[in-house]
Amino acid sequence: MARKFTVSPTKLRTFYQCPSKYKLEYIEKLGRFYRKPRAGFSFGASLHNVLEQFHAQGGAESVTVETLTETLAAKWQSQGYKDAQQEQTYKAEAVKILETYHARAVEVPVSEIPTLLYAEKTLNAPLSPEIVLSGRVDRVDEHMDGALEIVDYKSGREVVEPEHVAGALAMSIYQALLKHHHPDRRVFATIIALRTGSQASHEQTEDEREWLLADCLETAETLKNKDWESVLPVLNDHCPDCDYLPHCERYWKRQSRTAAW
Repeated sequence: MARKFTVSPTKLRTFYQCPSKYKLEYIEKLGRFYRKPRAGFSFGASLHNVLEQFHAQGGAESVTVETLTETLAAKWQSQGYKDAQQEQTYKAEAVKILETYHARAVEVPVSEIPTLLYAEKTLNAPLSPEIVLSGRVDRVDEHMDGALEIVDYKSGREVVEPEHVAGALAMSIYQALLKHHHPDRRVFATIIALRTGSQASHEQTEDEREWLLADCLETAETLKNKDWESVLPVLNDHCPDCDYLPHCERYWKRQSRTAAW
C-alpha cells in the first residue's frame, strides 16, 4: 500500500513563507547541513519540556516550585547561546517564568482545574484518500463541562489577543484535528505568553474549520504534485532569519557570474 502524503502546520507554514525553503527542507532534505541551534529555540523548548512534566505530574497540587525549577536544571538545553553569560541570563529568566507560573497555578481553585487529556500528542485526520493532515499538540485539557482546550506556550511573546489565536495556523489546525476526533465536544484553543501570563482563547466556528481544511487540502495537493525542479531561490522578507540563506546566496552569486559571462 502506497504511503499517504502527510502535511503538517510546519510544512504548510514553510511553504507559505518560501517555496524554495520547502524544497530544500522537505524535497532535498538538506536541513542537517544548514539548520543551526538558536537561543530562542532552546529557551522555548526547555520551558515546554518542564511544563509538560509539571502538568503530567498533577500541576501545582503535586509539584512544588522547588521541584519545578529543579526540573528546569535537568531539562535545560544549552545549544545556541552565544556565550555562558547569555545562557545564564536566559536561565535566570526561565526560573522567574516558572516561579510565576507556579504561583498563578496555585491560585486556581481545585474545582476549576482541568484534567490533562493529552501531552505531546500527534493527531491525524484524512483530507482525501491520498492526503493526511497531522499535528502535534503540546497539551490538551479536559474541563469539568467536557470542553477540550488546546494550550500552547509562547516564550517570546508578551501580549496575546483572541485574534492572535484565531490567526495562528497551527492552533487552527489543532482545533480542526481535535474536533475530528471528538466531534461532540466543544473545542477551543488558548495561547499563554509565559513571560507575562497574558493569555487569550479562540473557538473555531464550523465555517472556519471547513474553509481551513479545504485550504489545507488545496495546498497539500500543490505540494504533492508540484514541479520542484522549477522552484528557484527568490529573495523575500523571511530571508534574514532563514538557515538556508547561505545556500541561496551561493546560488545568486553563481547566477550573477553566469549572467556576466
